[in-house]
Amino acid sequence: MKINLTILAATLLLSSCSTTLHRGIIAMKLDEHTAHIGLNSKEVNVGDHVELFENKCIKPLKNAPINTPSCQKIHKGYGVVTKLIGEDYSEVKFDVGVNFEEGNFVEKHSH
Repeated sequence: MKINLTILAATLLLSSCSTTLHRGIIAMKLDEHTAHIGLNSKEVNVGDHVELFENKCIKPLKNAPINTPSCQKIHKGYGVVTKLIGEDYSEVKFDVGVNFEEGNFVEKHSH
């Protein structure tokens, strides 16, 4: 009985430490530094930091032993949520020199 309670307590403690990943796609590029992102007010707040990524994928060769595409998640830079827009979007301003395009994605970044 004592062991079961210890296991239950450990499980509850570990599950309470888990984090939720908030990810959104760049829906519209406004200018060289600003974009509308598919993250809503339940996922981010003004002032939250985000990390920008893109997927680089290579189609498999026809005669390859494993016929699955190979993709890499490429880090591109950082930005900050500057505005919440309606129910579904937020506005992000990226750091100077960060290149981005529609279809790239961001993840909420914790320092």
